[in-house]
Amino acid sequence: MGKVKVVSKNNQVSVKVKSTKDEQLNQNMAELLSNTAVEGFLPFHIVSDNNGFTAEYGIAGYETAKEFFKNRVIDQHTFSVFMKSSVDALSGMSAYNMEYGNVMVSLDTVLIESATGKALYLYYPATGYNNGEFYNVFLDEILRMIRTPMNSDVSFMVRLKELLKQPENMTWNILGEYADSIDVPAVNRENMQPQVHVVQTRQPETVQFTHQASPVMYTAPVQMQTDIQNTGCVSGGDDKICPVCGMRSTTPDAVFCIGCGSRLESAMQFSVKNEQTEIKKRCNKCGFSNNSDALFCSECGTKLEDIGVLESTEIQDNDDNNAKDTSVIIIKGGRVVDPVSKTDEIMDIIIKNNIIEETGYNLNVMEGAEAINAEGLIVAPGLMDTHVHFRDPGFTYKEDIITGAAAAAKGGFTTVVCMANTKPVVDNPETLKYVLDKGKESDINVLQVSTVTKGLRGKELVDFDEMFEAGAVGFSDDGIPIKHTRLVYEAMKKAKELNVPISLHEENPVFITKAGVNEGKVSKALKLEGGAPSIAENIMVSRDVMIALETGAKVNIQHISSKEAVKTVKFAKSLGANVYAEASPHHFTLNEEAVLKYGSLAKMNPPLRTEEDRLAIIEGLKDDTIEIIATDHAPHTKEEKDNEFTKCPSGITGLETALGLGVKTLVKGGHLDLMHLLEKMTINPAKLYNLDRGFIKEGSFADIVIFNPDEKWEVKEFASKATNTPFIGEILDAKIKYTISEGKVVYKG
Repeated sequence: MGKVKVVSKNNQVSVKVKSTKDEQLNQNMAELLSNTAVEGFLPFHIVSDNNGFTAEYGIAGYETAKEFFKNRVIDQHTFSVFMKSSVDALSGMSAYNMEYGNVMVSLDTVLIESATGKALYLYYPATGYNNGEFYNVFLDEILRMIRTPMNSDVSFMVRLKELLKQPENMTWNILGEYADSIDVPAVNRENMQPQVHVVQTRQPETVQFTHQASPVMYTAPVQMQTDIQNTGCVSGGDDKICPVCGMRSTTPDAVFCIGCGSRLESAMQFSVKNEQTEIKKRCNKCGFSNNSDALFCSECGTKLEDIGVLESTEIQDNDDNNAKDTSVIIIKGGRVVDPVSKTDEIMDIIIKNNIIEETGYNLNVMEGAEAINAEGLIVAPGLMDTHVHFRDPGFTYKEDIITGAAAAAKGGFTTVVCMANTKPVVDNPETLKYVLDKGKESDINVLQVSTVTKGLRGKELVDFDEMFEAGAVGFSDDGIPIKHTRLVYEAMKKAKELNVPISLHEENPVFITKAGVNEGKVSKALKLEGGAPSIAENIMVSRDVMIALETGAKVNIQHISSKEAVKTVKFAKSLGANVYAEASPHHFTLNEEAVLKYGSLAKMNPPLRTEEDRLAIIEGLKDDTIEIIATDHAPHTKEEKDNEFTKCPSGITGLETALGLGVKTLVKGGHLDLMHLLEKMTINPAKLYNLDRGFIKEGSFADIVIFNPDEKWEVKEFASKATNTPFIGEILDAKIKYTISEGKVVYKG
């Protein structure tokens, strides 16, 4: 392995690992791990150059194993936390086809969360690399460093030492059983002094004591309550102490630290007397009121100085919610196209508050109402996208909920369903709440699915009941195929019970040598020595539609791309399976030849396939084998996409071009009429997720898109943070003029 160095820049600390001449980037693994939150492993960023590549890992808030075990007194509970998290991470690597030899195992490269004591590992995605250190050697080095509290039970160390003497018999199961066995029941920990969950705001005092007749240096725990009382800070309830910088957040449900922006899920809470309250700063991004000394918003984590700060005393009571409640809009003379009622005629629509109050002919313009002249324009239900990646939380440098929602509004979408492969993944109510709460601050209806499996690891189901009650509208491990057949079966049974859909990414990684490009003439032309063949998709689609037939579950086959998969779905429907299928605009617009023209901008999972496959998808849309058009909006940075083809991530943006591509390719191409197209972008997605939207009707939500089907426009400016699309410069049809979400104009073009 190349040189490992620690870099500190702009208050951000990172580890950089430079490749050697014998090492090559494992593109498939790099793409997987840079876009997927894998429990127990730190995300990384790849920077390529002519001399190889550099893997960069952000390590702010973490300690090395050497620092952690050197600077603390370790009791058996603390060690149990470390061991459990280590075993969970390392034993779960097989679910992602990760190799142990690529894990950097040493005292200087294994990291530990200061607040929790959990281990995090660095995975180096290179071929030709092996860490050269066995895990038993690493554990033995840790045992040599451990200092325990006076008169404590040290049998846990003795037991592990005995295990290490027989490395040939040591398995992850055995180590997991050991970690579970040494944990101290909570009732026995009540009077234990804290060893982890401590923010050291001053140097700990050092005392000497004699243990087993040997002098030992003992580091006394920091007296946190004393430090808190001396800070001069005040709170109205339970305060949170940031484990990274030590700043106290006086909002009990704070999600992010106001001092450094770190997440606070693992921070300790302390009850402090309420003496006064001083709230002066309001986040212009999410609207949350923060402490006067806050540098980062405690609700959304945004750096306040970057977005501007308003004094709370100057904020007027004129927020968007009030605007929704009092606005009146009349849409005059538009051609109303509604797939539910099969309406296609010139009508007026009156919107009051957030509801469609009246539809009809020659309706009077109410005094004070906003009038929209829709003559010559299509007035349709707001579009719905059941497959988007807003990258929030965790990858917000690519996209966030606010910018993703803005891109959706510009594309005519009023409802979106976000996928769960964020950092952390959406497999718990807390992260789900974060997304839904932030979505409420956007201009559209942002919904969220839960993962199917914990940590996207494909090994254990999430608590379906808990996530459904918390607001998840469905379940998907999108981005990670679920290889365990029995687990898919159990998940579908549970989804059937809750009457929610399961959406599945269908690519078996066993058959894929180069992700993002179809295995065929184009991959050969690029000398890629392989690709992603259609059999990888076809096998999993066949399995899952048969399980759907057996369980009766509502199953959505995501971004279908092969002709065989289309035929399989059609056959399953004929048998009575409750199977939906979605097609992405790029799959019915482009074929594999686009990779030669657009390079990395045409790289996606599943890949663009043959012209025969593209035409089969169009036929599937025509005969309703494929009921839904979904974008799979997948933003990436320009830097990421500018890498050579094998080293860049897969995926393209799609929200702002979907309707234009649909009208140009499908409607103007003579395959679908406009009513049929809108059906696949409004009511059918709503049916999949059991939503009371997707139509124009008196008393329904006023979600409406108004567009000119014949007006051409150039793809060149984006509301999204990302611009990774092969359609830049393309001239499309269907210029969007207005997007109205719950009675509020959220986009005007």
